[in-house]
Amino acid sequence: MTVYLDDVDRWDGESHGTYEVTEAEIVEFAERYDPQWFHTDPDRAADSIYGDLIASGWHTASMSMRLFVDGFLSETATLGAKGLDRLRWPRPVVPGDELTVHSTIHGVEEGTDDYGVVRWGVETTAGGGEKTVLAIEALVLVARE
Repeated sequence: MTVYLDDVDRWDGESHGTYEVTEAEIVEFAERYDPQWFHTDPDRAADSIYGDLIASGWHTASMSMRLFVDGFLSETATLGAKGLDRLRWPRPVVPGDELTVHSTIHGVEEGTDDYGVVRWGVETTAGGGEKTVLAIEALVLVARE
């Protein structure tokens, strides 16, 4: 069943998915898109303020997006997004972290006759919900039925 704008609040307060982050994936993403040493050099990163290799924030956002699509957006009549009003990486993601995404509706703007804009709070956590690793507020276009 497709979730349209009038029913999108069914995703308010929901959590979904798990994604285990590997060292190989962190390095592969970073070498391609964000080749800073704390993402690509495990030995140097071990002696850093982080104590371990850390995922790029953009990698964290990409993994979170995958969980968000799989858990929510794939069943929603989305038409893309207008952007983000907030993006934060409160704590780094390290190899072995298991990510989960949480959804909160922060508001709905009327938009047009065809769609509305959902202010969707998305929080990604690791460590069984103990550690917030990403917090965004996305402006998602959702079709009307």
